[in-house]
Amino acid sequence: MLHSSGSKSGRLAAAALLGGLAAAAAHAQVDPTGASRQAEDTFRQSMLQPQDTALLVKHARALAAEGNFEGGIAALERLLLEPSAHPALVLEVAQYYWRLGSYGMSEQLLQRALADARLTADQRIAAETLLREVRKRNQANRFTGSAVFGLRHQTNPAYRTYETQVLAGGVPVAPAANQRPGSDWDMSLGIQARHEYDLDLQNSATIDSTLVAYLVDYHSASGSTLVANPSEPYDLGLLDATIGLRFKPSPGGAPKLTLRPHVALTYLAAQWHSYLRNAGVGLDVGYDPGDVTKLLLTVDSVKRDFADRIDVPTASTLDGRLTSLRLRGVHEWRPRHWITGEYAHRRNSTGADFYDYDSDEVRVAYTIAYPSPLRGLGAWSSTLWAGYVQRGYDAADPAISAGTVRKDTERRIGLQQIVGFADQWSLVLALEHVRLGSNLPNFRIRNTSVFAGVSRAF
Repeated sequence: MLHSSGSKSGRLAAAALLGGLAAAAAHAQVDPTGASRQAEDTFRQSMLQPQDTALLVKHARALAAEGNFEGGIAALERLLLEPSAHPALVLEVAQYYWRLGSYGMSEQLLQRALADARLTADQRIAAETLLREVRKRNQANRFTGSAVFGLRHQTNPAYRTYETQVLAGGVPVAPAANQRPGSDWDMSLGIQARHEYDLDLQNSATIDSTLVAYLVDYHSASGSTLVANPSEPYDLGLLDATIGLRFKPSPGGAPKLTLRPHVALTYLAAQWHSYLRNAGVGLDVGYDPGDVTKLLLTVDSVKRDFADRIDVPTASTLDGRLTSLRLRGVHEWRPRHWITGEYAHRRNSTGADFYDYDSDEVRVAYTIAYPSPLRGLGAWSSTLWAGYVQRGYDAADPAISAGTVRKDTERRIGLQQIVGFADQWSLVLALEHVRLGSNLPNFRIRNTSVFAGVSRAF
């Protein structure tokens, strides 16, 4: 059970965010203006002029714009019966089937489109890319993932306070010179992979496993010797894995509901020495109320075990359990435009009440995907995101200030640009600013990071 002392304002903000997301989804489905009005208008026109194929295509696109891909297919199926149907139209219907999860039909249409010499170079690239994805989805063993290598510069990677005085036992003191904010850059390599094995059962049961591996090498960090008060950021190594069974508990009664009980394991090394091990269990609850809206609820609880190190003298006190509840909603409010909303509540329980905390986090993102403005290159996308966290601790830390219980607020904003430049290859550019506010000067922090890297999907 989650602790009841979590931030009330954070929960209210989350409710407003997710309520707005749900309202946006409902608006896209029932509002008689916008895309729905356009679909009604094109339908009336096509009924008056049934031989006008341009009107049928326009009507199908209006239906797809509001997430009605089945309607879009129905509007165009008569045109596909013609042997001379243009391959671009065949490709468009294949994309509708893809969105519905009908990968077999999508593959057949893609092969038909690619066999037609009238397909343009850009359309052929799009069809070949989609065909690869469709074939992956049709396999019993599905393996997908990506790797990214890049360089990052940060103004304060060690996350040190910018205040000129901090508290020690309630007394203001100046932080040591080597504990002041300083910039640094690093090289990083990240790999994320997912494997799905279809058990070919009536409830769509799939063994679903994920793996994330991440290495960070800071320019200023060297060797592997640990010291009591490090002055430079740590080189890091992370392994995070989950394995679970995803299935539909009621394929007939609730076909859009999926469950995934899973086991989660995490290992973190800092400066090439063990730093933290997590082990726990969780449950994912997925629900897709419409073709353009997806919801995911995750509840998990992990045991945290910090390594005994010279730089972590309180390891046994930090050990404990982190329990989380996370809700994520994604809505495609128009083709290739996505709004994402996330809310998370976390309860951290340790061996000391001044390390125990409740946090509430809200995050929103807006993503748009579009063809490359440079002819012949892959797809591009842009994402803008913002996040807000409130964190309240249970008691005051006497080593800092016996009379003040710590309360933090974290704000972040970022922008990411994906530039596809070759088959499965992309340039990744990202900018993020983080500002941590606190009622204790020791934890008032700012950091700005700039990242540039190359990503390869597989």
